[in-house]
Amino acid sequence: MAIMDYRTRDGLADHGFSIEFQSDNGWRVYIIFQPVNHRQDDTLHVPYQCVDNNGRRYVDWPARLESLGDAKTVAELWAELVQPYRRTQEQKGLYVELINRYLCAQEKSNRSPTGRQL
Repeated sequence: MAIMDYRTRDGLADHGFSIEFQSDNGWRVYIIFQPVNHRQDDTLHVPYQCVDNNGRRYVDWPARLESLGDAKTVAELWAELVQPYRRTQEQKGLYVELINRYLCAQEKSNRSPTGRQL
């Protein structure tokens, strides 16, 4: 087993991995930690991520990883792949929040002090 920390090239996200050898699967990259999205829980919707029978998240790589070096490369590639995805999801969450706030403010401004609409 190997423990690996990785910071994305843009410096905005840190990830932690546990890379373990399994005789039937080869090397598997488990995701120990990743950036938290405070807007919504999208951890199960991140590309190439699965959960094993023990509830542990791992990188779902289609090919068998035969070496620790290959597994480390896959961990880095995965972190770089999901970074733009996470940013997009975060931006969408911000837009939805701004739209909701705007609609609430519009609704409040359209009401008179007695609660009747103008």
